[in-house]
Amino acid sequence: MRALLGNRLYLIYACLAVVIAGITSYTNFGHLCGDEYSQIFEFAAWKLGYVGHEDLRLWEFDSQMRPSVQIWAVVGVYRLLGLISGEVNPFAVNYLIYFSSALLAIVSIVVFTGAFIQRVTPKYRDHFIILSLFSWLVLYTNPHFNSENLCGHFLLLGTGLLYARIDHPTWGRLLSAGLFLGVSFCCRFQTGFAILGLMAWFFITAWNRRQLASWSLLLASLLGSVAFFNVMLDHWFYGHWVFSPYNYYVQNIATGTMNRASGTSPWFAYLFLVAMYVPFGPAYVVAFFHQVIRHRFDILTWIITPFVLFHVLIGHKEVRFLLPMLGFMPVLIMVALEDYRTRYRFLDSHLETIIKITWIVNLVMCISLLIPTATEIGGWRYLHDHYKKPTILYFQPSVHQKLLYYKSPNLQVVDWKSGEPTPCPPGHNVVIAFGNKSKEPKPAFPLVYTFFPFGLNSILPAAILHSIGYFDLYELQNVEPGGHQGASPTPRSAP
Repeated sequence: MRALLGNRLYLIYACLAVVIAGITSYTNFGHLCGDEYSQIFEFAAWKLGYVGHEDLRLWEFDSQMRPSVQIWAVVGVYRLLGLISGEVNPFAVNYLIYFSSALLAIVSIVVFTGAFIQRVTPKYRDHFIILSLFSWLVLYTNPHFNSENLCGHFLLLGTGLLYARIDHPTWGRLLSAGLFLGVSFCCRFQTGFAILGLMAWFFITAWNRRQLASWSLLLASLLGSVAFFNVMLDHWFYGHWVFSPYNYYVQNIATGTMNRASGTSPWFAYLFLVAMYVPFGPAYVVAFFHQVIRHRFDILTWIITPFVLFHVLIGHKEVRFLLPMLGFMPVLIMVALEDYRTRYRFLDSHLETIIKITWIVNLVMCISLLIPTATEIGGWRYLHDHYKKPTILYFQPSVHQKLLYYKSPNLQVVDWKSGEPTPCPPGHNVVIAFGNKSKEPKPAFPLVYTFFPFGLNSILPAAILHSIGYFDLYELQNVEPGGHQGASPTPRSAP
């Protein structure tokens, strides 16, 4: 890592990545998938005491199959801010978490690229660093705190630390690598297949070099990491001894619940799911097969192949399941590119043009960094920022948009359907949250918040509006200083 950052240009790249992370942690705010919210932030809100047990995803919580290491991280940041200020802003908490996640990603990328940069032809090492740090998918996913992302960061970090001194690893490096590999597993258990491949490769290497003590130390560190960050933290979270990896296997794999609840796809589905992420998606697919075929005994092959094969065999498939492998792709692409460049004259002669077009497409795709990943977040932020007195929210949208982690202490959320009464007690702000996909008539009250600025919702095609999940806010009564009375304090009913 030090050698890599000793290059002034690479140091500038890393600093630029940090600046971008600081911006996108705000603009690209929100959970990347529903599991990130419900299994981490909402569980943390339960532990903090302001979300009830009945509001959790009870099947996942009561089966005790989810690891708690990331939940404790949220709880820790929340309580730390609570020591600084009286009322904790959950949006400030999450910004710090997202930015910290992005910093971890950048550190892991720098460590890994520093360990593997010698594999890349000197002429294209700048491209290797840029690809590792600035592909739009890397920039888009880096800040997010989902388990797929975090386990990938720690796996990349552990692999880079180990491989950088693979000939003569020090005990400190082995302990550190084992620690990070263990945390990777604790974030997402499926990473165990990649770690198993790495450990098998290192065992063979250590055996041939008569360094089994190094392998044993790495294993001991890994197991110790799992013992604390999984077993011990889960014990503190659930209140008794529990082994969540086994519970996860029973609930999702042995009983087939995941496939029944979420659907299945054919084994080759990932070819298309990955390739669709232009401009680098097709290169990921080609580079993977090149690596497996041409470098069968390489450490990266032993890490990536078992992980991918496991997910190919599992019926339910989502592209996010492969996110832990994203950080490994740039070196695979550069190695494959050098091989194909020497074998195919057409590619060699047009490579510069291909690179320019690819990065133009990448720059266009970076527009996604300016859009919140959870489009309903804006409504909850508006409620938090604009209503400080006791507030009643009549909530009509989907339960999946009911993000109680962001609920202020003064906010009372009431499930509501169109046509039901909307009482407005004196001294309370009263607001209706109305889902954009609802076919019911919109409330006949002032609209105070909508997701689309500048009246875009009135000119955008209906297909776009309905493809985005958000809710509008209609104000019945406002008792804030300087606020207007949207309705009288007597009970009212919205149409």
